[in-house]
Amino acid sequence: MPIFAFMVLVTWPVVVAVLFQRMERAQAVIWSIFAGYLLLPQLIEIDLPAFPGLNKHMVPALAAAVMVYFVTKERARSEPPPPPMGAWVVLLLAMNFASPILTALTNPDPLIDGVTYRPAMSISQGVADLIVQTLLLLPFFLGYKLLWNARGAQLWARSLLLGVLCYTVPMLIELRMSPQINVWVYGFFQHDFVQTIRYGGYRPIVFLEHPLWVALMTMTAFLAAIAFARNEPTRRNILIAVYLACIVFLCKSAGALVQSLMAAPLVALARPRMMVLAAALVATAAVSYPTLRTTPWMPLQGIVNLAMSISPERGRSLEFRLMNEEELLERAMERPAFGWGGWGRSLFYDPYNGRLTSVPDGQWVILIGARGIFGYLAQLLLLLTPILALLRAMPGGRHPPRKAETVVLGAISLMLAMNMLDLIPNATMTPLTWLTAGALLGNARRLRQGVSDPADLPAAQRILPKKAGLRTVL
Repeated sequence: MPIFAFMVLVTWPVVVAVLFQRMERAQAVIWSIFAGYLLLPQLIEIDLPAFPGLNKHMVPALAAAVMVYFVTKERARSEPPPPPMGAWVVLLLAMNFASPILTALTNPDPLIDGVTYRPAMSISQGVADLIVQTLLLLPFFLGYKLLWNARGAQLWARSLLLGVLCYTVPMLIELRMSPQINVWVYGFFQHDFVQTIRYGGYRPIVFLEHPLWVALMTMTAFLAAIAFARNEPTRRNILIAVYLACIVFLCKSAGALVQSLMAAPLVALARPRMMVLAAALVATAAVSYPTLRTTPWMPLQGIVNLAMSISPERGRSLEFRLMNEEELLERAMERPAFGWGGWGRSLFYDPYNGRLTSVPDGQWVILIGARGIFGYLAQLLLLLTPILALLRAMPGGRHPPRKAETVVLGAISLMLAMNMLDLIPNATMTPLTWLTAGALLGNARRLRQGVSDPADLPAAQRILPKKAGLRTVL
């Protein structure tokens, strides 16, 4: 294990403590999770006794949660509390927490296939998976608790935009000099280098999992830039949006380009409620994909033929993915309720040499294979609910009240919907996904219930919290 990469991951909680010392809690939560996602090394884990490995997706959120719920909890007295989540969201959360245990209980048998041995699932493994599930959902809870108001949503969108703008510097370096920054900083390359080569050039990866993850994040920042340019059409905001559009194109990801073409015109021109309606339709289709792909409404062969006509290489890649999906879905349907569990039990291996013969790309097929339909619905419906709740709460009309706020919320709903759409071909569920979902759900509940938010009050009636100062929290 590279020592420097491990030390950076281990010392990140100290960075989080400094952020909470120097920033207000909402901003500190955002940068703790977002900066950790951008900068921490991939493939490195902290292995503790009797505890699952902690990686870059878990350490920042866990450190931020400790700061919010234990170290800086006295600051919450000056912050208005978020509205209740509602019974439906509580039910979905309970399903998410129950899913690992139910999967462990229904997989007590080991799998032996030639030279391949996959152990049985035990209660201890189910508890470990439950801990992992809880850590992965921490950004959702933090986003709901601290970003539930209009200011929190705008703060998240602006931070996303600023972070990606800074990230374009190493991205442009990798576009010109090949993806080497992770090697220069941490001493290893985190993925298959062939995946970074497209159309006679390179795709940036920097410190993330894959170039497609970089492209998706850049696309969401591009939507945020359009929203701010629409609310404040200054020359600077328009140039930022145009610049990010060029970066999305340079990322050489067909998915990100298609998603930009779908969402960018809506953010630029559509009414906020229409933006949320489009997001709801896209997200619902993404959740329904496992069912839709078996109906004539999803002409998979026609899509493959279209991809072949555009690029034979991309068409063959798509055809290979669809064939893998079909095999893995058949495997998952052998235990449809709660799935096969971990240890690669839902995958296919060569019985003679033990090599993996199936490649799970999409998040949906990974979830159905590992957690079954129960676990799949628990996670995907938890992502879909904030968009549907916002659609229900969004004011209509040609001139809705607080239009600037609703434009930002509409853009955030499209960001989440495009991320959910990307879960069909890729496993792009990240801490940013859950942070966005939590912030969106909080704002939807606020609008629906009319919860008092200091930003909604006249200036003379606002009660400003005392300045926290540089209070030591270490």
